[in-house]
Amino acid sequence: MTTAQTGRSRGLLILVLAAVTFFVLNMLPFGHFIQWPFVIITTFVHEMGHGLMAILSGGNLIQIEIYQNASGLARTETVAGWRQAAIAASGLLAPSIIGGAFIIAGKSRQTSSRVFLVFSLFILISCFLWVRSAFGLLILLPTGTLFLCLSQKGSAALQHFLIQFLGVHMLVDTFTRTMSYLFSSSALVDGQNRHSDTAAIAQQLIGGHLLWASIIALLSIWIFYYSLRKTYLCRA
Repeated sequence: MTTAQTGRSRGLLILVLAAVTFFVLNMLPFGHFIQWPFVIITTFVHEMGHGLMAILSGGNLIQIEIYQNASGLARTETVAGWRQAAIAASGLLAPSIIGGAFIIAGKSRQTSSRVFLVFSLFILISCFLWVRSAFGLLILLPTGTLFLCLSQKGSAALQHFLIQFLGVHMLVDTFTRTMSYLFSSSALVDGQNRHSDTAAIAQQLIGGHLLWASIIALLSIWIFYYSLRKTYLCRA
């Protein structure tokens, strides 16, 4: 077995271990509390997907709010039309894209360590610039600080595992918790019923929310497949 094959086998083992850890935490009595910061991180990535697309499309990100039930809200300013549709779609796709990127980063410990550092800084910078809900700050500031400390003091093996775990968690969360929201026309956010992101896309473009939900679901599946193929199935 070549060095590259050995590296891929070790990385795949870590990926499987991360997935097993995710499912075991779901089964343990207190696993929900251990896993909760990662759930909030997925929500954070979702909302930042909205926000960053607003900025890239010429609009503005005002603030991010994250609530105790793991729902969130990105308050943005932009004009109606395709820009609003792109902003809505970007939030839905962001966890899959970032999760897939984290899995690909797991091809090497050096890359995963760098990505872990960048993500830690991104969480902390976003908290100071955009996150304005008390609960969001309560979870994200300590988590970002812990990640930053681990990126400097933790072992490369731990950083490798954590970036893989984050990637798996975001992708699995997309196909469990987020999928029901994806095919809904409305959602309860901070005690208020609001249009879902797919309904927001349908309002600005042709087709109903189920059509756009199906398209985004297929794209998420493709991203998951591509990240696995790119990382573990392609020959060096």
